[in-house]
Amino acid sequence: MARIMGANAVGMSTVPEVILARFLGLKVAACSVITNLAAGMTGAELSHQETKDMAPVGGARLATILQRVFHDGLPD
Repeated sequence: MARIMGANAVGMSTVPEVILARFLGLKVAACSVITNLAAGMTGAELSHQETKDMAPVGGARLATILQRVFHDGLPD
C-alpha cells in the first residue's frame, strides 16, 4: 500500500517522538536509518534480529555522514 501511494520508506518511531518533542516546545531535526525492507518487498519473513543486526551498521554510516557534514560542511 505504501509503495502504491508513492512511499519508498516507512518509519516506526520518528513521528511520535517528533510530535512529543514539538508539544514540549523543542526544535527538531531528524535522521532515520533504514534497517530492512518492509513486509512484502522481498518475499522473506521479517526478522527482528535483522533489524537489530543492521541498526549499528546504519548508525555508524549515519555518524560518518554527520561528522563529514559538520566538519567539512555541505558540498556545493
